[in-house]
Amino acid sequence: MKKNTTLGVLALTAALLVPATADAAGPPLPVANNGNEVKVFATGVGVPVAYAFAGRNTFIAGGAEGPVKGGIYVVKPGSTVAKKVAGTTTNAFGLAWSGGRLYASLGTSIAVFSKWNGRRFKHRETILKANSDFTGFNGIAIGPDHRLYAGVTLEFDHKSSKKKYANSVISMRKSGKDLRVVSTGLRQPWQMVFAKGQSSPIVTDLGQDKPKGTKAPDLIVKATPGSDFGFPKCTWANAGTCRKFDLPILILDPQPDSPSPMGIAARGRKLYVAMFNGLKTTGPEVITTNTRGTVIRDFLTGFAAPVLSTAVHNGYVYAGDLSGTVYRVKG
Repeated sequence: MKKNTTLGVLALTAALLVPATADAAGPPLPVANNGNEVKVFATGVGVPVAYAFAGRNTFIAGGAEGPVKGGIYVVKPGSTVAKKVAGTTTNAFGLAWSGGRLYASLGTSIAVFSKWNGRRFKHRETILKANSDFTGFNGIAIGPDHRLYAGVTLEFDHKSSKKKYANSVISMRKSGKDLRVVSTGLRQPWQMVFAKGQSSPIVTDLGQDKPKGTKAPDLIVKATPGSDFGFPKCTWANAGTCRKFDLPILILDPQPDSPSPMGIAARGRKLYVAMFNGLKTTGPEVITTNTRGTVIRDFLTGFAAPVLSTAVHNGYVYAGDLSGTVYRVKG
């Protein structure tokens, strides 16, 4: 499976994969390398992309593809069946919870939902829309400066874009005002997280698919203010051409297949990264590394389908794959 520019190819893979791997009892459980038991946390989550924890409720962003219904899902206490939040969009790529409000990246817009009544949000406000300056928005996160950060979606695979905010991480006030470019030169900044004590987000960035036979790797970067990681002039396929650009935390070898880092979470200075294809021969997995990228270890392996997302909350690690299942294990 090559790196993907949208969830369309990902979900298409799921449609082919899930019937072959799942039975009446569901797909086999992944295995945690710390020996703790992995359990199913939720099922039926379209294409699980991102999470927001709000008291006893867990909101999950889901992408839409064909018969798979996307939107924002909620998992309530005592249930393992995710329910779609009434009135939400058919695509959601990022979530963040703050001050009783749910901030959501909906692909072509960023919205704020409030006044949750257990079934729906009674109020919704769009704070930013895609326009001639944007293609759209990927993952989001709220920083320690109380600003909202977002990755800008890809317009072209390996060509430059004339859109003002292309290939960048941006930040804004929670109202959507005071828009700023944080970091540039990122082909597809997908998901992001703020590690403890850090003022800049750590971002997964998907390398290019084209031209055919490209050796462009995937990246994990720290999007510090003013940083430039080179795309499209530098793809890190040849580091010698990237000397004037900022160095990523991790440059992920595309062989034998693109690992495709997707969701990312943090516990202290430890990072958990969902690898769609995995590293080397391990298959889809969640790995751990640190904020400097100096140590990489397997954490969750044995998934029945490619892994899209991960989160950390109250000592548990969550991971969602293309079977529409979210798993949970004590970290």
